[in-house]
Amino acid sequence: MPVPSEIILTLKMLKGIGNKTILKIVQQVKNDINSLDELLCFWATLKGKTFEKVTEDDLAAAHQSAIRIISNSADHGIGIFSYFDGCYPDILKQCTDENGKLDPPILLYYRGNLDALKIPGVAVIGTRDPTENGIKAGLYFSEQIATKGYNIVSGLAIGCDTTGHRGALQAGGITTAFLANGLDWDSIYPKENLELAKQIVASNGLLLSEYPVGHSCGTYGFVARDRLQAGLSLATIVIQTGINGGTMHAVNATIASKKPLFAVEYRNPTDCNHEKVQGNIKLIKDRAAYSLQSINFGSALEIISATKHRNPLCQSSEKTLFDL
Repeated sequence: MPVPSEIILTLKMLKGIGNKTILKIVQQVKNDINSLDELLCFWATLKGKTFEKVTEDDLAAAHQSAIRIISNSADHGIGIFSYFDGCYPDILKQCTDENGKLDPPILLYYRGNLDALKIPGVAVIGTRDPTENGIKAGLYFSEQIATKGYNIVSGLAIGCDTTGHRGALQAGGITTAFLANGLDWDSIYPKENLELAKQIVASNGLLLSEYPVGHSCGTYGFVARDRLQAGLSLATIVIQTGINGGTMHAVNATIASKKPLFAVEYRNPTDCNHEKVQGNIKLIKDRAAYSLQSINFGSALEIISATKHRNPLCQSSEKTLFDL
């Protein structure tokens, strides 16, 4: 599609123009748009009140904002790509929210190795306050999965997310972190994992975010981030979670997208009675998730591998935003 990220970001800067509207706009593009003048000429051809409300001054101001954001990002070693770029993963175009509504990101900021997106992902998620066995399980399964050539996807949070990233790094594998803040080092959250974020980048991993330099975390940002972990992954593994934990946002997004969900099953009475394991127990009991233990890890890999060889874009039941 002949629309560079600079123009997509310009459109995002416009008041009242959301992702679906941007997609409709791009569908109408016939010729390259690489400058503000070309965007102004194209805009004049659009019909409807939404577009007529936007003035040339609005477009010029939005374009200047986009240029500043891109320049500021570059100064921090941060790149940007859009839904329309060749590096955008097909699997992420099927990303849904926890209610099953198609909701892929239109733009992503990145820091690190974009080739990580070519590696099939498995999300490793869970509570920020795991038990000792939860930490061991997170490190073990992440290391084993990374060793099999998968990209461990998580959210850089303290606790289970950290075990996911560290397990992948210990295996010499690739890991990707979705953040709910800007990717400049000053904005990294939590601060306790700043060095981990730097290690991920230094180890050919990848940091991704929907937010520009300087953006701090908000409650909505964490919920929105959770859908992306599930969206980029073939399957999701829950290390430990309470019944109403924040982990459930990614769990529900995984279920809504009909991807395999695994929950680690514990045998130790102390773990089984722990508040942060009750979500695992319920997911397994309700058959919403496969039970995952070291003894059945091979079977889990077979399920994940079968998902890897299924191309969702070839399924007639699957849609992208262009189909809506």
